Amino acid sequence: MNRKIYLVRHGRIDIGKEKCYIGVTDLTLSKEGITQAEKLKKFFSDIDIEKAYVSPLIRCIQTSDIILENRNVERILMKELMEINLGCWEGKSFRYIKKFFPEQFKDRGENIDTFVTPGGESFEQLKERVIPAFEAIKENSTGNVLIVAHAGVIRVILSSILSITIRDMFKINQDYGCVNEISWNDEYEKWQCEKIM
Repeated sequence: MNRKIYLVRHGRIDIGKEKCYIGVTDLTLSKEGITQAEKLKKFFSDIDIEKAYVSPLIRCIQTSDIILENRNVERILMKELMEINLGCWEGKSFRYIKKFFPEQFKDRGENIDTFVTPGGESFEQLKERVIPAFEAIKENSTGNVLIVAHAGVIRVILSSILSITIRDMFKINQDYGCVNEISWNDEYEKWQCEKIM
């Protein structure tokens, strides 16, 4: 099996200077994010893509539109590929949550895999929605596939492939506009991945 699956994180969004909780908040790409998407377009220009599966959040749609501009590639929006829902923490700064909800802030830090933000979901719950979708993508395609999604979504996919815990998945760096290449290894009979951009 020579096909490859490309996991791409969307380009940078404009969230200001302060670090904030951004999950399902629907933000557009920043100017830098558009530039990153243009670089991705160039990277994928010589790579045949059968299908593209895209988170329905605008930052992912914009990224995929730029990458696949003028290409006849089927694009499928999948709500299962949306970023983790952070509930009432959405749009709040880390500093704000730490100041006004110190116990919750501490609890999430100590239990990053199972902690559920009020009105949101945990990373375990995110994994429960993302992995079946990823399996369906693998089963319903035969050629190279592009998946444009979010850092949290990509990390849970990679943690599953690499057999690492959700707690350890944050060691997997996922910059804006990065590319992870997943391919089948016949020798070891398993999927392997490599960050290539």
